[in-house]
Amino acid sequence: MKLRQALAIVLALALSLSCKEKDPGPKPFPMPNVPSMVAASGNVQNYMVEHFWQPFFAEDRVFSKDTSLIGGVTKEAFQEAFVNYATLLLSADINKGLAAQKYLLQEAGKMEAANPDSKVWESVLSICDVMLYDPQSIIRNEEMYIPVEEARVASPFTTDEEKADAAALLTRLKKNRLGTPAADFAFTQLNGRTARLYDVKADIIVMLFSNPGCENCKAVIDQLRAMPGLDELIASGKLAIVNVYPDADLEEWRSYAPIYPKNWYNGYNGDLDVAGGLYNLRAIPSLYVLDEKKNVVFKDVDPVILVQYLNSAIAAAR
Repeated sequence: MKLRQALAIVLALALSLSCKEKDPGPKPFPMPNVPSMVAASGNVQNYMVEHFWQPFFAEDRVFSKDTSLIGGVTKEAFQEAFVNYATLLLSADINKGLAAQKYLLQEAGKMEAANPDSKVWESVLSICDVMLYDPQSIIRNEEMYIPVEEARVASPFTTDEEKADAAALLTRLKKNRLGTPAADFAFTQLNGRTARLYDVKADIIVMLFSNPGCENCKAVIDQLRAMPGLDELIASGKLAIVNVYPDADLEEWRSYAPIYPKNWYNGYNGDLDVAGGLYNLRAIPSLYVLDEKKNVVFKDVDPVILVQYLNSAIAAAR
């Protein structure tokens, strides 16, 4: 009996050690390899977006099931990879980006269904919330956040209350989508004349929704007016900046308005329809970029990315 017990203990210990040896532990995030032909073609961004998550969700990938990790990758490594991915989304083809987002969410759901303790799906949603939708995120991207809320509505992992909240948010997210015509609205200028967004003619239209006394708004205004070549781009008719106050305190706006550059369109939205739901204004300032047909190029874009875009336009005009 003692011999049998000893053998059982040895066998159990061997199995335990064997299982531990099989767990590979944390691994680096598996990045896709870019074929040389793709690299030579200059289409790397779209390729990377399209294939970014495939190695991570590959069926033959062996990874640790440690629930403190995300699919075998440390949370820090996963977050760093997601920042790279979300940065690529800003300039990649819209349809490829949306397809990549849907793939990410679908495969994360499958991974969690196979291993419920992994919480991979919740981790992916949480990082999407912070990186793609938080107003403070430099890489926020409402267009690429739409699949996240669509996934919440359809997921078996979310409660009825979460589904209802996601459905309501989707309605707001789908206003003024990238590549679609921006909603027209009226604004009254300092001289009392009323104009409409669609009256403004330029190759590039920057819309700035701002409030008087807002320090972040003033920082954006100062940053734009200090850009070398910006005034020349405006004078040439290639650029117009529409600075609109979307709220109701007109006395405060009039007292503050003299600081606005004279070669911008500066006005207030007297109908209050912009903040009333025409645009999804989550924070002020909010910046949009439109093309000459008033189609949305950037939606609620970070000032850093806007300045990069305008610098490219200035360089191209010289």
